[in-house]
Amino acid sequence: MSWCALSVWLGAMVSVSETAPVRVDLDHGFYLVSRAAGFADDVPLPLVICLHGTKTTAADILSFWTSFDHTLPLVVVAPQGVHAGWRDSDRALLREFLDDLPRTLSYDKQRVLLTGHSAGGAMAFHLLYVEGFPATAVAVTANYVPPTVESEHVHAHKDVPVFYAVGERDVNRARMRKGLALLRDNGVSVTVRRPQIGHVLDRSVGQEAMTWFESLCRSRTEEVLAAARASLQDDRAFAPSACALEEIVRVPSIQFSDQVESANALLMQIRQPGYRMLARADRLLRAGRPLEARSEILKVEQRYRSSSLEAEARRRRQRIEAMPKVAELLRLQRSLEQGSPPLPSAESRTGNH
Repeated sequence: MSWCALSVWLGAMVSVSETAPVRVDLDHGFYLVSRAAGFADDVPLPLVICLHGTKTTAADILSFWTSFDHTLPLVVVAPQGVHAGWRDSDRALLREFLDDLPRTLSYDKQRVLLTGHSAGGAMAFHLLYVEGFPATAVAVTANYVPPTVESEHVHAHKDVPVFYAVGERDVNRARMRKGLALLRDNGVSVTVRRPQIGHVLDRSVGQEAMTWFESLCRSRTEEVLAAARASLQDDRAFAPSACALEEIVRVPSIQFSDQVESANALLMQIRQPGYRMLARADRLLRAGRPLEARSEILKVEQRYRSSSLEAEARRRRQRIEAMPKVAELLRLQRSLEQGSPPLPSAESRTGNH
């Protein structure tokens, strides 16, 4: 996206209201959940995980991340550390927390932002690179890369983009440079910010990180749309493109509206050949040629596998196969293909008496 287009899109950003935080208790502690208002629990919203710093709490950091303007509805979660900061004694809590998330929450696993401030930022890096938590983006502030993270850890997760902000007056500014080099040397795409601030939670930095995350979400969807446009030239790619587009339009309110419009238009174009084939099958069926109609429908099922159009085609085929005359013809056809003489059907035997 160009900076001009991005600025236009940012101008359309709004504040999406969240529900009051809900506490989820675990064996080793608890975490807080705030979900965009008006969405059922089974709707897979983008997820933001935020780790507090040494002098803040889960409630503080949750309030911080839910206060920014954003377009996408979010589910935001914040675990509470056992002690100030994040230490080895918190590992059991964090592992339990991460295991519990997919069981307790419905969220979009392709849009997961892992954030952390100060000690929480260091732990965020540890969770991504050492523990292998499947975040799709990381935004950390006022922190350094912890010594537990080594080059091979980073390289294994180099495709996860990072937003990294440490103030010019921050106590971690020198150690931040060493960690930044480690990330870049291993191919990580890092967006760096060095504001003129100390070791503080800064609203302007947080807002920029949120905007950055939403721009990544937009870019990911744009990649799906681009692949769908390319598939119009190759019907062998219809199935994956149709499935990906259907996922975008399934709950339009959790996507960017202009991209939903594009997805609907592309989906219509991709489905058109399939609908023409189904119309041809209807004409064959009306002309008394059910096996040819069935054959045409099978082509649709194969071309649009796993999409809603395949499901529609399968229902039509099953209705045709349930017709007594068609069932008899298919039985005879299978017997001939297997090289054995066809046995009379139950109806044939009944009719001979």
